[in-house]
Amino acid sequence: MLILTNARVFDGRQMLPDKHDVLLDGDRIKAIDAPGTVSGEVVDVGGMTLMPGLITCHLHPDFYKFDVFSGEKPGKELPPGVMMAIGVRTCRVLLESGFTGYAGAACAHDIDAQLKIAIEQDIIPGPRIRACGHHLGTTGDMNNKSRWWKRYETPGLDLLADGPDALRKLVREEISRGVETIKIFAGSGHGIPNRTTRNMSRDEIASVVNTAHERGAKVRAHVADKQMILECVELGVDIVDHGDEVDEECVRAMVEAGTFWVPSLVYLWSLFEVGYAAQFGVTRAQYDHVRAMLPVAQKAGVRILIGDDYSGVFRTMLENDPLDHQVGNYGREFAFYGQIDGLSPAEILSWGTSNAGQLLVDPPARVGVIEPDAMADLIIVDGDPLADLSLLARPDEALKAVIRDGAFVIDRLASRKDHAAA
Repeated sequence: MLILTNARVFDGRQMLPDKHDVLLDGDRIKAIDAPGTVSGEVVDVGGMTLMPGLITCHLHPDFYKFDVFSGEKPGKELPPGVMMAIGVRTCRVLLESGFTGYAGAACAHDIDAQLKIAIEQDIIPGPRIRACGHHLGTTGDMNNKSRWWKRYETPGLDLLADGPDALRKLVREEISRGVETIKIFAGSGHGIPNRTTRNMSRDEIASVVNTAHERGAKVRAHVADKQMILECVELGVDIVDHGDEVDEECVRAMVEAGTFWVPSLVYLWSLFEVGYAAQFGVTRAQYDHVRAMLPVAQKAGVRILIGDDYSGVFRTMLENDPLDHQVGNYGREFAFYGQIDGLSPAEILSWGTSNAGQLLVDPPARVGVIEPDAMADLIIVDGDPLADLSLLARPDEALKAVIRDGAFVIDRLASRKDHAAA
């Protein structure tokens, strides 16, 4: 047993009043303020904030050395082993940033699934992972129209198939390799322009969704325009990535279907900062529209998620690139969204805790909340993140402990050091 005493507790939805003791039993949370006498190791949190470990829900673990302007296909910029080394580095950066979980949004070389094995086998430390696979698309689509005369013998990030039957087989192959979330490019937009918005036919999307759900996997779609958003939601896509034209009708459909939404606005902000927004088909009106819709979607009950296209592609163009895979950057999203009127800090923080936990693991497992029988993935923060969301972007200063499956993986607590010295 591990007893974390004298803690302010953000439970994934709200900050609980007063201070509390939280009892861990192995990899699970046993109780909050358990009655009676409980024996075990006691750690005095000293009034700091105990909260669920943060979870980012749109992560490409191997995007680190890719140059978006090179003409190279993503996933082919370096050898597979080096790409896996980047993934191992990303896992370390996530933990040091207070992130104990991530939901993948596509990778090359089965990196998500292999990282998950390595972490579960205790070969490397790392976060809890919901593994994604390749981008699934179609012949000649917006990810398959450049440098056609230099076709690769093996795929990088993108896999292509045509028609419901071929895509059904592709989905089953992905799942057989450990993929838990299928990623499709349903339409263009969000910095990837194309002559038409549609990228996959309706029957192809339906085939992907039905096949994935039959095998227990979820589906996430890169989709930006309203009609394709509505079609994806209708067909059962679980996660809308980006959704630049989400409006009240889309919000109603997502609430009814229980669809997750990852707005990923930092990427669009970065395009404006480096002067490439127009070239990439992004307008200020689109950006402002999403900002205006987030409070509407939150109030209606859409499950909004933290996560963005971290890669480092802007590191040579943008000072202190917020999308570089560096310690503290993932947590910058909370304060970024906190600047939007109509959203409370607790609501925004829930996007990276309780909401994200509902995506990260399948029932009956629970994560992203502090409540009995939930998984004990927790962090201790020196300060009140609801009073200052930017604390989560300063882990070197504020992050005092990371607990994964009930065990300390980062421990900077003075009380623990004093106990060890004694």
